[in-house]
Amino acid sequence: MCSNRSAFGLLLLAWLASVTILGVEAYTTPPPTTANCTTVSTFDAALQECVVQLGIAPERLDQEYNLLLYPADRDTMCLVRCIGVLLRFWNDTTGLREATIRQYYEPAPEDQDYQNRTRSCLAALEPSVTDVCERAHRSFLCYHQHYGYLRKTDRYVPKTPLEMKQIQQDCVDVYGLDPARLNHYQDGQFPDDPETQCFVRCVGLRAGLYTDRDGPNIDRMYIQCESCADETLFRAKAGECIAAQRRHKLSKCTAAYRTLYHCFRDDQLDMYASLTTAAATAAAMTTTTTTKKSTPPNAIPALSVRKPSDRAKLSPDAWQLEIILEGLYNQKY
Repeated sequence: MCSNRSAFGLLLLAWLASVTILGVEAYTTPPPTTANCTTVSTFDAALQECVVQLGIAPERLDQEYNLLLYPADRDTMCLVRCIGVLLRFWNDTTGLREATIRQYYEPAPEDQDYQNRTRSCLAALEPSVTDVCERAHRSFLCYHQHYGYLRKTDRYVPKTPLEMKQIQQDCVDVYGLDPARLNHYQDGQFPDDPETQCFVRCVGLRAGLYTDRDGPNIDRMYIQCESCADETLFRAKAGECIAAQRRHKLSKCTAAYRTLYHCFRDDQLDMYASLTTAAATAAAMTTTTTTKKSTPPNAIPALSVRKPSDRAKLSPDAWQLEIILEGLYNQKY
């Protein structure tokens, strides 16, 4: 599919330079970017909001929580769950999002065993613990007690489908695009035309996943996809792909489209996952064949908003691949 467009590349770039009259590429300043669409992105902000929301005695902030003490009483357990929900490192159905929560902790340089301790702690959590507040609290303590020191600065909060829909609507409005395009974009269809290229750039900027200087933010893309592939492999392959695309001298909109399209569309992420383990490779052969029938070949999971499927009957390996093929923003957070 991409090879069919290669001969058209120079003509497209020449045409992009002349579309000032259309107000697409000429409009190079999208709306102000926001690092997060949520109202909180620091641990302390989430803590304070949850104390208010749950009606917990304010004095407990200074007496316990600001001292990093989180005892196993009911109020505190539900407080931790609330913090996890706001910062999106906790989901009552899928549990702890480890790539998200570990942003909030800094391991000590001399500590060489923090990962093993954290992993052992999580593995010891009994399946019989079904109360969501208790399970959230005990999962959180594995990181809080073993992983490192709590960070107080802003961290990346993964976007929800609702947030992505609003960002997409904003970008359609800013560039004055045909409203009908939004239905195609939210279904994962991103044709290689100048309007779509600028739309993709706008969404990437506003979602905090892309900058003109650095391109796609691999750290945040991995947090957003959560376990869609081995992390080391994901970073290496995505980095190679981005570097290859950025060797070409492209306009801002075209560069954004090419890196996000070629490096994070569904089949590319499928490849990252299939390389992770032999089990994932075997699952990819079956899952990809089934899923591709209803998935647009040029879908960009990082920018699409599609309906989630029922994963209740899937194996863990198939579940991961289903997340990839549906789209990074399709998970229920």
